[in-house]
Amino acid sequence: MQLTALNKEKLKKVMIVLATIALFLIVSILVIYQTQIFQGRIWSYLGTSDDRFHNMRIEGLYHSLLRHQYFPFINMSFMDGFGYIVNVFYSDFLLYPAAFMRLMGYSSAQAIAGLNILLTFLTMGIAFLCFYKVSKKYWNSLVFSFVYTLSTYRMYDILYRHDLGEVGAFVFLPVALLGIYEIFYGKRQNWLYLTFGMTGIIYSHAISPILVAILIVIVAICQIGELRKAPQRLLSLLWATLSSVLLSLAYFLPMIEQMHHTKFLLTESSSNLATAAADFTDMAHASMNNNFNQANPGIVLFFAAIVVVVSAVKIKNKAVRHFSLIGAFMLICSTKIFPWVLLNKTPMKMIQFPWRFYMIVSLLLAVFVAADPLGIFKKKSMKIVLMIFITLISVSSAYRLVASSPLQRNTYAAYNQTEPFSIGAGQEYLPIGTNLSELQRATHKPKIQAGKAKISDFKQYGTRLSFNFKNAKNAKIDLPIIGYYGYQSTQSSGKVSKLKVDKRNNNLAQVTVNGNGKVVVDYFETTIQKASRRISFLSLLVIIAVLFINKLNLIDFSKIEGLKGNKE
Repeated sequence: MQLTALNKEKLKKVMIVLATIALFLIVSILVIYQTQIFQGRIWSYLGTSDDRFHNMRIEGLYHSLLRHQYFPFINMSFMDGFGYIVNVFYSDFLLYPAAFMRLMGYSSAQAIAGLNILLTFLTMGIAFLCFYKVSKKYWNSLVFSFVYTLSTYRMYDILYRHDLGEVGAFVFLPVALLGIYEIFYGKRQNWLYLTFGMTGIIYSHAISPILVAILIVIVAICQIGELRKAPQRLLSLLWATLSSVLLSLAYFLPMIEQMHHTKFLLTESSSNLATAAADFTDMAHASMNNNFNQANPGIVLFFAAIVVVVSAVKIKNKAVRHFSLIGAFMLICSTKIFPWVLLNKTPMKMIQFPWRFYMIVSLLLAVFVAADPLGIFKKKSMKIVLMIFITLISVSSAYRLVASSPLQRNTYAAYNQTEPFSIGAGQEYLPIGTNLSELQRATHKPKIQAGKAKISDFKQYGTRLSFNFKNAKNAKIDLPIIGYYGYQSTQSSGKVSKLKVDKRNNNLAQVTVNGNGKVVVDYFETTIQKASRRISFLSLLVIIAVLFINKLNLIDFSKIEGLKGNKE
């Protein structure tokens, strides 16, 4: 009898897990169905949104995989083969599923829709697990998953802006927040959550880690009293930071190396935070209407922020109170109420738009709604009603988005047409002095800029270019690629110079040749790129090994300050 009861209990748990997974999958499909699946059409402002840019990133990775280049640094699909070093500044980490779908024969439209379903499903699942880790309450965790994943700003990112970078960051934000909670409020030895969460965010979206860092600073200020009592919590934060840095070296060092050798347009950013900030009334109006065509927190979280401000003293749980108030504060900071003009010339300008704070707002206010410290959704039936309401308004808002601009519903066939010169509105990763329009008009072949030579048999395969030359006399030849640091002509035969950059001609790669021979130019992984990738991979292996050893209790880590097992 006892064995039968245990089997039934185990079966019940398995059924709950399977039902939850099925629920998340159904909702993930449902919320993007109208805009990206229905009638084989995708709603998008082709050419003017981030959509074409990220689509070309996927296409570039797909073609690199076809060439057996599994970790490309330069996306050669951009600019019809001139290349764009976006991979160094914008990690391909979360694009691989879409690229694999392309390898399996799916179209670009099907791959992007599939990726959005996957990212939504992962966000729901990870959000649920992170909240359940602390609360141990199934229904509250479900509420958090729905409120956070279907938050209006995230849906705005995924359906309107098509910003895969921020959408990817949403997957890891709950993990980072769990780490922040454990370090400052819970069991500080669980700092690895912050490490993995922050690392995932870094490899998803370069700007989002700045927002998380701001959150950490504010939380630390809120917990200054606790930190004085238990300064070891700061040591855990240090461990998390160092580990995240090691895991992210493969991203940061190559980027810093490129910026050291080349001046990019991104360094000339003229973003005006004060101008980019939204009026509070506009934000409130968009939130009340739950619009997906304008950055806003949405009706649920907007009302949640009001409740937080009015009832903060009634929130007994310190962590929930702090997170809720910070969320409401950041909501205000996203508007012109905050004096952004004072920060225009500070490093804060890197966030570009103050409304990016809605990412953190969505996360923190979702905690408030799910924790339900005021008992508003105490009954299970109320939680179910809330989740149904959130799902329905998400579907409804997506329908209104399509209805408001029906001409933007592109057929899959139209969407599959690539736009290689859609490199982003800011063209950030072009060297200063590069004229995109001139490149678009240029013929894709080597061109003699000075001297004499006869060129023949030009070929290009990804980053590798080659051609034969005869009777050359101090011939300076520009190649049809941007001369990013890492390109070399070392495999050439004959009198071929080292590769230089022709700053007078759109920063194209240039070689000088004499006599007869063959020019072969290719991109080679630099020493820093090799070293940083190996260090990050080795760091990951060490962390996994430590976790495994600790799980088996093979070593007593309690004697190592800052690691698991320490007692407060």
